[in-house]
Amino acid sequence: MDRRNLIAGSGLAGLTLAALSPAAAQGGGNATTLDRILKERVVRIACDTSSPPFGIIGADGKPDGVEVANCRQLAKDLGVELDLLQVVSTQRIPSLLAGRCDVTLSSISITFDRAKTVAFCNPNGALSIVVFGPKKTAITKAEEMTGKRIGITRATLEEATVPKVTPPGAKIVWFDDISATIQAMLSGQVDAIAMTEFAMNSVIARNPGAGIEIKFLVTRAFYAPIVRHADVELRAWINTWVFLNARNGVLAETYKRYTNVDLPELPTL
Repeated sequence: MDRRNLIAGSGLAGLTLAALSPAAAQGGGNATTLDRILKERVVRIACDTSSPPFGIIGADGKPDGVEVANCRQLAKDLGVELDLLQVVSTQRIPSLLAGRCDVTLSSISITFDRAKTVAFCNPNGALSIVVFGPKKTAITKAEEMTGKRIGITRATLEEATVPKVTPPGAKIVWFDDISATIQAMLSGQVDAIAMTEFAMNSVIARNPGAGIEIKFLVTRAFYAPIVRHADVELRAWINTWVFLNARNGVLAETYKRYTNVDLPELPTL
């Protein structure tokens, strides 16, 4: 667990409890999640630390990656301590719904199904889903996956998008975390895998002799922090956080530093 005392460093942290919560300002008894965070001076954020470049365990044994950096930035701007809950992709939404965290900030792509159970904030990043694998695997388009074993990680955008373009003759092999999916490809258990372009670049960089290449682009999507539907005040604050850090360049700098890709213009919900 990554707990750091992050000192407020922006105008966001200067907002008072009363300004952020009408209930608190009026002495109401219905304290919100945002009220509790500000009172306890700790925000609990879940992040997948097995999904490069969004979340990884660095050489020093500590969590790192673009979304981990965003978690730290959010806590800093809120003026509270960060309690980082390290999860795998399948735990990102359940951890939030179970109350183990206040926010999940972990490259959660926006989909209709997910929006039924959680509330998306405004997008803070974008990703491309690609199919990639060894050069010996002859695939250049979706139709050519016929007869191939394609690895996909559960509870990801890949799960929601790749099966839709997979021909009946292909076999999808499911894995519960990204590390297992990557290892399956490297060991030859599957012929190719579907993942983010960022993750692909990281796999290629770490395995230069494996002859890994992109096969084709599946889709491009935006991702965003999520909160519980009832946490309206917290969602509003995070939307403000995204807006200001998109304007001042902080999100773009963090994104480029970890992905080596320019952050595209972010839409709003």
